[in-house]
Amino acid sequence: MRKLVAAPFYLLLLICLMAGSSRACTCFCMDTPNGPIYGSNLDVFFPADGLVFINQRGMEKRGFPSQSGTHGEKLTWISKYGSVTFNTAGREVAFGGMNEAGLVVGGMQFLKSEFPEPDKRPALPVGIWVQYVLDTCGSVEEAILVDSKVRIEDSIPPIHFLIADAEGKCISIEWIDGEFVCHAGDSLPVKAMSNMSYTRALAAFKRGGPRWWWSNPGQSAERFAAAHSRSQSYDPAAEPDAISYAFDTLVKVVSAPHTKWSIVYDIAKREIWYGTVRSRALKHLSFKNLDFSCEGPLLMLDVNAQLEGDIEKFFTPYDHDINLKVFRILCDRHKIEMSKENAIGFIQHLENFKCTQ
Repeated sequence: MRKLVAAPFYLLLLICLMAGSSRACTCFCMDTPNGPIYGSNLDVFFPADGLVFINQRGMEKRGFPSQSGTHGEKLTWISKYGSVTFNTAGREVAFGGMNEAGLVVGGMQFLKSEFPEPDKRPALPVGIWVQYVLDTCGSVEEAILVDSKVRIEDSIPPIHFLIADAEGKCISIEWIDGEFVCHAGDSLPVKAMSNMSYTRALAAFKRGGPRWWWSNPGQSAERFAAAHSRSQSYDPAAEPDAISYAFDTLVKVVSAPHTKWSIVYDIAKREIWYGTVRSRALKHLSFKNLDFSCEGPLLMLDVNAQLEGDIEKFFTPYDHDINLKVFRILCDRHKIEMSKENAIGFIQHLENFKCTQ
């Protein structure tokens, strides 16, 4: 087997994994009589290639050698839950997704974020951290505890998260000045996030707008307020189709000119709906029709495939070459110089995860 990730390459990898991160993403969670609905936009300034993965439960996974903590501990885990994720950089590098327990993770760029310095905790880069949360957590309470076990690795650009669970509970997770900051319960009265800190977005909402000197990328404060207003205004009698209402919120209220993907998660039904700028027709899949056991093949689908409606039958077994191509396209678009050997080494590390069932 090829030698894996040397330290200089690993630093480059951190940049590459999130180089395609959002410029003006928005996430929100809307309460309905039939359960929570979560909406998410991916906004980037380039064509958004990507793959949708049906991730298996019972897989034994491990971090990279250079991701050990200062005490030398290397992270290993077994995926407790299967999940469906949307990945901009290929296998295991999730932009967002939902697991079998109904936990949803969505990420947004947050330029003021500053991740913690190395300590005894083993570390994971952002996209793999998202997959770890979906693999191991069934509730927002469990997601909060992840930071005590795993250090999120620094990346470019920084990012923060809105996480929701099957009970409709939401949390925001961010790192400010190297410190873990989480809003939950009464400290999270608005179930939305954009591209400023939750504290500042909430302050802007309460006062009717941001202060003129605040950084407000892509009208973050306005998108935060608009998502909340739409969620609070939802009337099931007038708008019985909550999925369509959520898409209207994403498309008409909180989208940006460079929105590339719009995704809606029906958490109670464990259904996912999405469309992309390159394949606008709405596509959907239901967890009740998916096999998350790890005895069978890992399945994936081009996120921009020209499909419509129920797409479950169009997923195909994992293909190394397609996954590698998506990974290298992301790097090439950002002029990240990476040898084919190093790219393959990274991909092969993820391909070597084993089924424990």
